[in-house]
Amino acid sequence: MTHDGSSSETTTRPHEILDLTVHPQAIDPVALRENASDIEAPLLLMSLVQMTGDISLLDRYGDHVTFSASADHRLLPEGRLPDADKEELLAILEKVGQNPGEQHYLQVPDDELFARMLGVVVGEEIPEEFFAIVKEQGGFELTRPGAPHTKRPPSDFKIAVLGAGMSGIAAAIAAADAGFDYHVYETADDIGGTWRINTYPGVAVDTPSIYYSFSYEIEAAWSKYYPLGPEYQNYLRRVVDKYDIKNNISFNTRIEAMQWDDEAQQWVLELDSNGERSQVRYNAVVTAAGFLNRPKFPDIPGRETFRGQSVHSAKWHDGVELAGKKVAVIGAGATSVQIVDAIIGDVAMLTLFQRQPHWVNPNHLGEGIVPSGERWAQCNIPFYDRWRRAKTYWFVSDKGYANVRVDPDWHREHPLSISAANDRALQLGLRHLEESFGHDPELKAKMTPDYPPYGKRPIRDPGGYFRALASEKGEVIATPLVEVVPEGLKTSDAVVHEFDVIIYATGFTLDFLSPIEIVGRDGRTLNEVWHNGTDPRSYLSGTVAGFPNLFITSSPNSSNAHGGGHNFMTEVAVHFIIECLQLVIESGAHSIEVTANAQEEFVAEVDQQMEGSIWRNSFGAHTYYRNAAGRVMLPNPWRMVDLWRRLRAPEPSSFMIR
Repeated sequence: MTHDGSSSETTTRPHEILDLTVHPQAIDPVALRENASDIEAPLLLMSLVQMTGDISLLDRYGDHVTFSASADHRLLPEGRLPDADKEELLAILEKVGQNPGEQHYLQVPDDELFARMLGVVVGEEIPEEFFAIVKEQGGFELTRPGAPHTKRPPSDFKIAVLGAGMSGIAAAIAAADAGFDYHVYETADDIGGTWRINTYPGVAVDTPSIYYSFSYEIEAAWSKYYPLGPEYQNYLRRVVDKYDIKNNISFNTRIEAMQWDDEAQQWVLELDSNGERSQVRYNAVVTAAGFLNRPKFPDIPGRETFRGQSVHSAKWHDGVELAGKKVAVIGAGATSVQIVDAIIGDVAMLTLFQRQPHWVNPNHLGEGIVPSGERWAQCNIPFYDRWRRAKTYWFVSDKGYANVRVDPDWHREHPLSISAANDRALQLGLRHLEESFGHDPELKAKMTPDYPPYGKRPIRDPGGYFRALASEKGEVIATPLVEVVPEGLKTSDAVVHEFDVIIYATGFTLDFLSPIEIVGRDGRTLNEVWHNGTDPRSYLSGTVAGFPNLFITSSPNSSNAHGGGHNFMTEVAVHFIIECLQLVIESGAHSIEVTANAQEEFVAEVDQQMEGSIWRNSFGAHTYYRNAAGRVMLPNPWRMVDLWRRLRAPEPSSFMIR
């Protein structure tokens, strides 16, 4: 395997359970015509090229594609063909769809053809460095191994996966696919992670649904462009069922401690399962618990004195009564935005307590419902869903990188933006503020941030957030809270605000595995090494010097803050983990551990690259991305394609393999 991810003749990979093959299928001509108006012509064209292998279709129609601004129901710029061209393509599909046995599917176009096809779909030329990553993330081919896979893992080499959310599910699938024995431990009674924990009103994905799924398990039938949380939880359940993961999960089981046994080259895990303590051994451990799990409350006294009903967004339950109530919502992040949007119609009065405003992007999708014809096409026209996904990935990934990179000359002249690209995001946010609060200068001032966009994680207005706060039932208070009292909330100006219900939309404690005592090779705990989570450091995708065969999926500097979604980092991290473990197997060894020098050099490289980021040049935003010393701990400082390339395979010289 070459460094850029291209295949080599010596590389093998079993891919025992993953399969992206698209099989010829019949197309219902009546359904095709009923749904034709919602079918995007360029995506249809690409599907036909692959279904028939007839590249002349691209020659004939490709140059006719034009783009228009998104219609209200479209997520991305919509590619169009003249009506006559689209009609010809529909007729071709109608014909070939009647004879599926005669179709000769072009499963994966070569790089040159793929780049040409994608260029037509997105309306711009695609640089060569993106060919392989878009093929993978678009679901056209499985992730390519970065080094030879010539040996099968021994049957007694076992992996423990901690957590059954998205990352844990991905780790389980990848381990099984590579031939490793694994078992998953989950503290709760169900899978899902974030989408199990959060059930508050309006909970939804803020990454486009066609992309926020595994690249090898694309869901084509999403009801919304940004699906609600329960819909995504159901997607994860279907994946768990398909890959038979549930039989390998121990629910209601907490990992209390872990210790590395250097003589045996194994991890010893202390478990608590429904109050019963036990000890198990594994060769390797993959932590997939995330770093935001424990609900966080504001640091103010008196919460237990409130006479009304109170609830944290992560502890929502059916007993919360909102109808006709005076409700306080504390917090102004993504969770708060979704809750306010969802409950404003039920409450008598809603007061938002805001420490610092966020930049909020307008909603141009209305309710965001995917048209029935688009869903039909994604489910019934071969390859259509993959082209939709590839197009979405292109627009939500590294095209946004310039938003977080500082142009010093620009920033000196524009304190509220860091570059020309970032300024476009600023203008979008300012227009949304003016359109929503222009009639109320005081409220507009409260809701206008004093830092550039992307200083905090950008937020998408579900459609009614700003409208709710501007309504007669909405109120925003920016005066600091000092106490919870029996009647409600007291602010620093000594005013007591009375409420029936208090909702804490205040997020989670940043943990970085701190609740688990993890003892490494030299007897030091991970908490000691990471200074109780205040300065976590690791190498690439979560390997830490002194902790052999430990892999942390939600590791320091692993989040993509400029685009993409958690699914991307999950897949590339899990890929790297499997490649590391395969290197152990190929070497006839038992463990792999990053060297202290390699980790230090990598962290220095991260910090140097971070110097050009918004988080090191604009300090007005209150963000958990930085620690108390100002070091940026969470975001990945590179483009997604750069990190993806680095995670294709481990560099043996950076590790001790024993």
